[in-house]
Amino acid sequence: MAPGRPSVRELVLSRSAGRDRVQDAVKAAALAMVLVGHLLAWTVARSGSTINSLEQAGWLAPLTWGLQILPLFFLLAGANLVASLGRSTDRADWYAARVLRLLSGPVPLLAITALLALGLGVVKPDIGRSAGLLPVQLVWFLGVYAVWTAAAPLLAAWRAWWAPLPWFAAVVGVDLLRIHVSERFGWINLLLVWGQFMLVGTHLDRLRRLPRWVPTVAAVGFVAAAVTLVRVGPYSAALITTKAAPGLSNLSPPSLVLCCAGLAQIGLLLALWPALDALLGRDGVWVPVAVFATRAMQVYLWHMLFVSLCIGAVIGIGLEADALTLAWWLTHVVVAVVAVGAVWCASPGLGRLADGTTALLARTWPLRVVRRVHGPVVPCAGLAVGGLVLLLVADSGMGDLLTYRTVVGVLPYQPLAALVLLATVVGFTARTRGSAVVTSHRR
Repeated sequence: MAPGRPSVRELVLSRSAGRDRVQDAVKAAALAMVLVGHLLAWTVARSGSTINSLEQAGWLAPLTWGLQILPLFFLLAGANLVASLGRSTDRADWYAARVLRLLSGPVPLLAITALLALGLGVVKPDIGRSAGLLPVQLVWFLGVYAVWTAAAPLLAAWRAWWAPLPWFAAVVGVDLLRIHVSERFGWINLLLVWGQFMLVGTHLDRLRRLPRWVPTVAAVGFVAAAVTLVRVGPYSAALITTKAAPGLSNLSPPSLVLCCAGLAQIGLLLALWPALDALLGRDGVWVPVAVFATRAMQVYLWHMLFVSLCIGAVIGIGLEADALTLAWWLTHVVVAVVAVGAVWCASPGLGRLADGTTALLARTWPLRVVRRVHGPVVPCAGLAVGGLVLLLVADSGMGDLLTYRTVVGVLPYQPLAALVLLATVVGFTARTRGSAVVTSHRR
């Protein structure tokens, strides 16, 4: 290190001064657990195709209850979202900044995935369709977040302490419709369940002032409720979608079981918050956490593309191995090192790619058009539309680029049209709000 230059430790501590270390650490951990789950979830069967590892080791299904901690991310996202909205002085710029922060990154990911699927589809259509789906499945996360960000004033308005109760009742009602009328109704809970955690997050300051025994009792109660629902109801025993645990999926779409499990996680986090705060108060613990947090979202968004390429290489080489055998572990360690290392090193470049793509899309709009747009309605609508587009993409992928189909049997979808629409929202918003907002999501 050159004389006079600050060390990594000093840079991290200066740039993270004043931040809530627990919140940053929990959000990074939630994204990291998704990464760990995906690195372990695949197995190359003797047939040469990939299957979920749980199909050969179903007894590991309970581990999904520890790996699926995205409810905590949405909890903290809700808290920060409403606080940020309250501090904003220009609602139009507030919405525009969030359009670019949430939607600009997926544009190059969708485009690259579409090209990859198109190229592989020429060789083998089935491989092309898989290549068009796996790298973009995780954009549902940003889709849900974008929709509820567009509806942030609604979340902010539900300030009464009892506000989460009717919301929880709505989740119950949707699951009853899913079970007794049609499974399609369950997709309503894709927004309601994750929105429930965000709504609870708007009450985070109030909840943190409760005596620690209150969230502890709540956590035990919600765990008991989730386990009971699995035992007596039609639900899967896993908190992910897998054939290894029969029953209604708890993730696609989210179920009452996931809702209860997530609320239990929130209770546990509240009970442990003082201990976590003390632990992260040690700079030696905080610095590596903060370093990972700086790239966590980029790693989350892009890792499945890198993992998919590595899995393709494993299949091409012919390295089949049963789940949890020595050969399986060795293969997965190598893939983890290569895929995570590659996406970590590529992360700054991927951020610049998103910025460059946004700037390029912005230049396609003439100023005489965008100068006529004022107020928050257009960027708010763009955020909601972009979020819904990402939800459709996550379900159906970017394969068969020109093929029209329906999602959940009723929603029209074509990959190329979805990409064009998302790019239009990003480019128009960037051009409308100006260069200051275009770069704000990278600061």
